[in-house]
Amino acid sequence: MKKYSVVISWGLLAILPLFLMTGCEKSTMDPSQDLLQMSVAAEDGLTSSWQTIHNVSSVGEVHSILEGDVEIDQSEFGGIYNTDQIMSEYEKFQTGLETALSASMEGVTFEDSLIWFIDWTDPISGVSVRKALYYSNVTGHARYYEAIYQFPNQLRLAYDSTEIRADLNFTLNDETDDRFLALFKFTRFKDGFFVSKIEAQAQATNWDQNNQVTGATASNHVWYGEQSRLDQLLQQLEINPDESGQISERLDYRDGTFLQKTVNFYSDFTGDFSETWRNGTQVSGTFDRIEDDNHASLTRQVDFPAGFFVDKIDQLADITLTPADSSSHLLLNEKILFAAGLLDTSELVIDEYHESGLKKTHLVAAKSNGAHADLLVTDYPGYQEVDGNYTGPRGYFSLIHAIFYSDGSGELWLTVYENEQAYVNGEPALVTIYIRFNPDGSGDGDIAEGGERYSVQVNSNGEMLVRDNSGNSKTVNGY
Repeated sequence: MKKYSVVISWGLLAILPLFLMTGCEKSTMDPSQDLLQMSVAAEDGLTSSWQTIHNVSSVGEVHSILEGDVEIDQSEFGGIYNTDQIMSEYEKFQTGLETALSASMEGVTFEDSLIWFIDWTDPISGVSVRKALYYSNVTGHARYYEAIYQFPNQLRLAYDSTEIRADLNFTLNDETDDRFLALFKFTRFKDGFFVSKIEAQAQATNWDQNNQVTGATASNHVWYGEQSRLDQLLQQLEINPDESGQISERLDYRDGTFLQKTVNFYSDFTGDFSETWRNGTQVSGTFDRIEDDNHASLTRQVDFPAGFFVDKIDQLADITLTPADSSSHLLLNEKILFAAGLLDTSELVIDEYHESGLKKTHLVAAKSNGAHADLLVTDYPGYQEVDGNYTGPRGYFSLIHAIFYSDGSGELWLTVYENEQAYVNGEPALVTIYIRFNPDGSGDGDIAEGGERYSVQVNSNGEMLVRDNSGNSKTVNGY
């Protein structure tokens, strides 16, 4: 039976807007006191940077929803997200039980009896671990406990523990009637890592005839390091045997703001979702998942608060999967209504395929004012690499290289030329831009233009504040 799962991508913890090359030439929110005189090439480069980051992030999120996934996975850091992961953890219990049964079982006479315990350090790796198995002959239930309390210096982990509970049905020597009941995990990271600790738990609610878990509830609670703008994340999941369920999460920031979203899955492979962003933006939508017929669709409405440059965004996505080679074709159309009453349209065509063992995604974007982009995303273990180009409405041509790390943060390098022919002719670049971005899209960076140097602060809503060394500033809008 197919199950929806949750796939890793920290940059998509909060569902991000699908800004498909909207490329407005000037923001109506630019403050009148701006004194910095930037070139049009530099402004276009900043807009290209913002749109590239959010296009790549948004395509992954839309693609995953249409396939029945939700991009909040953090299994790399210890969270629990699907029944397959639960059963994988359950294998630890089965291994521990087998080892305990090979030892003496004398003394199993009390309600919660310790029947096996080891404390061992690997002389080669230096890893120290404690393992224990408890069994109650009153309930027929067992608890397996495993804690790693010493790691090699190069690893970011400081402590990792797992407790698994199972119903053995009073038959210690017959595993065929054993059932997983619950799982509890605690992970603590070393000082300086962007995640401080994680608590995760899961409880089984349904089993099949072979006692495999088919339904469960789970929660993950993440605390971030003090150096992070993020405070904590709470995720709650419900997975049912009939393909229905719910995933909700809330991401709190240290400034008191938060991102919140809920996704509902129904048994007929449809669903809906809602979101609240830090700035009060409301998002809603519906989707038809891909599992039942290799075809899926999505509608999405983004409603910005009053005073924003953009008023509303309406999106429509359609995807077709080719099972033979796991390739897919995705078409995204977007209508953008600006606060001034103007309407803009965009289209993004995405082809996903596998080459030399790597997943690759080719994105071709076009908008009504003539701006267009061509990007190639390559998935590697733990990160994505993006290469391509963007041509703005005035003809400025930008080369783009970016890295998206597994937590959703990343780096982007962009070089602006007068036009594509100038680049082909080997003419010098007009502007170079470097942006470091966070999982929520905010970030900071540097701009170099001739002999001038500027710093830039990027807001999660797409506004970018540029300053020179004298304190003069200008706001550029990424939309």
